[in-house]
Amino acid sequence: MRNAYLWSPRFSQMNDPMEAFYELGGAGDQAVDRLLQTAGKSTADMYEMAKTVIDRLCLVSFSSTPVDLPLWAYYGGNFAGVCLEFDTDRLFVGDLQGESLVPVTYAETALPPLQLWELTSMEAVTGRLSRKRIEWAHEKEWRVLTGAEGPRHYIDEALVRVHLGPRIDKDHARQIRALFDGRPTEVVQGRVNGFSLGFELVQPPTAATRYTRVGSGTLDLDALLWSRDEFEAFLTVPVEQLVEELRRIAGQPNVDAVADCMVSVTRPALLVQVEQKLRNDRIVYERRYYDSRLQRLP
Repeated sequence: MRNAYLWSPRFSQMNDPMEAFYELGGAGDQAVDRLLQTAGKSTADMYEMAKTVIDRLCLVSFSSTPVDLPLWAYYGGNFAGVCLEFDTDRLFVGDLQGESLVPVTYAETALPPLQLWELTSMEAVTGRLSRKRIEWAHEKEWRVLTGAEGPRHYIDEALVRVHLGPRIDKDHARQIRALFDGRPTEVVQGRVNGFSLGFELVQPPTAATRYTRVGSGTLDLDALLWSRDEFEAFLTVPVEQLVEELRRIAGQPNVDAVADCMVSVTRPALLVQVEQKLRNDRIVYERRYYDSRLQRLP
């Protein structure tokens, strides 16, 4: 999924009482209990520890569509809130680095209880926490399963678009537009036309020359391109195009420094290492790979 949509970003109890349902326990627990008895332990102790860890996990829920009307009713303040549209290729550069989006499975029955041998399998735990009843399938939900609750910061360019609900308060809308003036994020306003919900542009993304910067954008071309012959041997385009790409990267609002540029020794690609500064002042590191034509690689 390229773009993901998030309504009412908050960390609280969910609407569905069957949300994130799981059970613990297996048929072989009695045999294990007999083995643990001499040590004064039991499977119940192990399950209790597992439950403590699982219950502390945080779910971040996204959808693959911004126009599902019930979602605006459930999570978007009854059409008076906002929906945030993220580029998933860029979302995981920040505090969600190392995490991944998992599609929600919709079914009429729950998965069987987690057994002892499954407690070390994140895939088994994720399978339980990303399963919902079939009645919710219209949400087209994807989830990130991450650590303890709390804010997660992202680089500015990850937030592609802010969708304002058609019933949003005018003062609230003005505040949101002001907040994103200076960022590479466009703002669109919802409009109801008969039985249809559409969105129109009310504020384009800020031009790169007007970004409100977070990082310093340090770029030392002499240090980065010291081995020009090596770059010329790898690239099938002029080195000047690489220079322009490095300048473009340095101009992005969160980039603190373009730290390194080299021909990768692990894959046939050009590697650019970037330091990104989040809005909580945390520095995260990103690797960008390019082919010989300077096309981005996964």
